[in-house]
Amino acid sequence: MSLHTTVEARKLTIREFHALEPVLDPDYRYELLDGKILVMPVPGNPHTTVWRRLRRQLLRHERPGLYPWEGGLVLGDNDEPWPDLTLVALDPEGRPTNPNASEAKLVVEISCSTLSRDTHEKLQAYQAAGVPEYWVIDVSGRRVLRHLLPGYETQAFSAGPLSPQAYPDVTIDVGALFQDLKGQP
Repeated sequence: MSLHTTVEARKLTIREFHALEPVLDPDYRYELLDGKILVMPVPGNPHTTVWRRLRRQLLRHERPGLYPWEGGLVLGDNDEPWPDLTLVALDPEGRPTNPNASEAKLVVEISCSTLSRDTHEKLQAYQAAGVPEYWVIDVSGRRVLRHLLPGYETQAFSAGPLSPQAYPDVTIDVGALFQDLKGQP
């Protein structure tokens, strides 16, 4: 007589994921994607530099109702990635809420060591959730990969202006994101 044990993986829900927060190492950032906990690398200097430059360029427009959210984005019961930046509209009182995919106008991931994940698993998750526009800032390649619904075809930008589809008056100077960037991505 043989004993066989089958181990099955089970997808976590967002609620279960948040219940684990007290036992997770606070020195890391965690995401939930397809019910699996992902440990995100600690952002290094190039990542932080590009993030600051992007945020500064967005905020200089001072457009009412435009808010660069930095937190979790609920995509479904088993998905809560933490993009580097999400453009969301503010509520009538001028406050952001914990946004979900339907409230996101643009999602941005800055990729130094996560390009494969950002251009495959995350791209599929954002597309399936209906996020209208997704940018992957490829720090090593010094380019922005833009994906738009419905098909999420890739458009690559290495220089010049780039505007979110929902905010055509808000322009980002792509080349300035990477100018004089020091250190390894």
